[in-house]
Amino acid sequence: MPVKVFDLRLSPFTFRVSTSHPPLFQQLQQLYPPSTLTEINLDNFIDFEVAYDKPTLALSSALAFHLGDKHFRFAEKHSLLPTFEWGLNWCVGNYQSQYLCIHAAVLEKNGFSVVLPAPPGSGKSTLCAMLMFAGWRLLSDEHCLIDLEDGMIVPCVRPISLKNKSIQVVNHLYPHIDVCHITPDTHKGTIGYVTPSKLSWQQSTIKVKPHLVVFPRYDKDQTLLAREQLTQHEMFMQLAENSFNYSVLGALGFETMAKFVMANTGYRISYNNGADAIAMLEELCR
Repeated sequence: MPVKVFDLRLSPFTFRVSTSHPPLFQQLQQLYPPSTLTEINLDNFIDFEVAYDKPTLALSSALAFHLGDKHFRFAEKHSLLPTFEWGLNWCVGNYQSQYLCIHAAVLEKNGFSVVLPAPPGSGKSTLCAMLMFAGWRLLSDEHCLIDLEDGMIVPCVRPISLKNKSIQVVNHLYPHIDVCHITPDTHKGTIGYVTPSKLSWQQSTIKVKPHLVVFPRYDKDQTLLAREQLTQHEMFMQLAENSFNYSVLGALGFETMAKFVMANTGYRISYNNGADAIAMLEELCR
């Protein structure tokens, strides 16, 4: 079986990918700009060298995603692209220590940043996509990377992952937007992807200062948007719970998180209308 090897350069990380599923490269070309997907360059510094291939002794057609000797997950043919994207998340969330990493979306507009940490099912990615369509710059849908030296937020631009009803919501509200590679019957349900805006790619190496942290929750029964300001203690604890490597970084993680909390204002919001949530966020960022 032929093996395809290529580099996926996603500032601040570069992945070298080896796969026995050559069509993966063409699939990724629909999600990432040409500048990020290249043939291997020996001059590139590689942060993650991953393999996505069929194990030698495997009887099924499944591919395995692994980083060195660390195995992530097997993927059947119908879910190869989502599993690859989840594998990239796994690499960044678990195997880098350059940044304090929080599970959150990050966007910026007019110099103001908003961090959106939230558990699955909260509507984070839907709100993230709506903000991007409203002119906000996407830094990440998955990882808020905080520089350990200067406390700035570092972009890691990648496609926005939408799940289940979120795909229908975006298709209805933004019929001109292409939700691509829609994949049903994954372990997370139906998955689709929205490519980052041109602005997001153009400014994919520009860091932003921390400003606002908002924990969003979509509630279809909510009549009016509800907003509650968080104390610094509440914000610290919730961000630590949403962090991938806070405890791994030890004292440095604590110091970085403490400075980050002090630089932000934190809120918890509950809403049933994305336009209301966007209006509130834009008001807070003036």
